[in-house]
Amino acid sequence: MQKSGKTAVIVSILIALLLVMTFVFAAKPTGHCKDGQDNDGDGLIDLNDPGCSDKNDQSELNPEIECDDGSDNDGDSAIDYNDSGCASPTDDDETDCGDGVCEGGETYVTCPADCPIPDSCNDTDGGWNLEVQGTISGYDDGEEYSETDYCINNETVIEHYCGGVNPYSYNISCVGNLTGYCSNGACVV
Repeated sequence: MQKSGKTAVIVSILIALLLVMTFVFAAKPTGHCKDGQDNDGDGLIDLNDPGCSDKNDQSELNPEIECDDGSDNDGDSAIDYNDSGCASPTDDDETDCGDGVCEGGETYVTCPADCPIPDSCNDTDGGWNLEVQGTISGYDDGEEYSETDYCINNETVIEHYCGGVNPYSYNISCVGNLTGYCSNGACVV
């Protein structure tokens, strides 16, 4: 083979090797924790991001931290550092007590500013009981109440009772139902 032929073969082999190496290195994924970019949008890059434990991590997200896990943990349509409940990417609570929305893990105990007291009803006479004076109490639309059964006159009682968590009152005649009279907030037989 002539010298120019040998050179052409060597150059062809080198070009082929160069192409193969280019494809191999281009196909290898670059980890998010070493690419010099803020992949999760929290203002922190690579090893400065709390989602990166080392440079080989493939994601800057940390599933153990609510404000860096890529999820809408409190259901307000905002994610991680874009959520007003996140003070920083290391904040582990996306909820935002005081924003007027009862969200995520907030309750009336943990965030009374956002979550009203739930409706409730308790009845001391066990419910619809005309022969015993009872008192209902609880919360209705965030307002506390307490109502005791009483006689309107000697024939009619106002019976207070619970329907689930809702308070109800009903005027009923003691004479027609129990052939008696009303005394001390109850029908007497």
